[in-house]
Amino acid sequence: MDEGQCKMKIGPDQMNFTGYQPLKSREQFCDDIPDVGPTIIVLDAVQDELRDMNLEIRILRDVGQSHDDENLEQNTETYVQPKKYRTGTLNFEYDFKKKGKFIGLVKARSDDGTNEYVSRFPFSVGETESRDITIAAFFAGLGLVGFGLWYKNSFKTKPPRA
Repeated sequence: MDEGQCKMKIGPDQMNFTGYQPLKSREQFCDDIPDVGPTIIVLDAVQDELRDMNLEIRILRDVGQSHDDENLEQNTETYVQPKKYRTGTLNFEYDFKKKGKFIGLVKARSDDGTNEYVSRFPFSVGETESRDITIAAFFAGLGLVGFGLWYKNSFKTKPPRA
């Protein structure tokens, strides 16, 4: 995030990224997707160069592949064909059925093929709740330890003063 916007680099250029799950809440997100279900992804090209290039996006299941091209078709969750987006806005909807880890690949390619940029961003779906519970449990445990130490020390008998 930068200045309240979710930004990603694609070659020398930049895109803003926003996600929504309108059936779940009105909040937007820009990293991990909070839950499974219909999700709208919006990518906005900041520089004009990207508006003149063919943009495509592919969402892959992260199965621990050593590189993204490994079993590409088998690991592809959804694919948006290359196309020019003259307004600079690429948006699509996908219904995530399963929780897990994923990889987003955005490719930008010039018509003559001389310029090709790729942006790769890993993300998870439906795992933010368990992460929040883990963080809350950690701080609750830390609070209990602190309270226990305070309680133990507050009832010690102090030696009489001379």
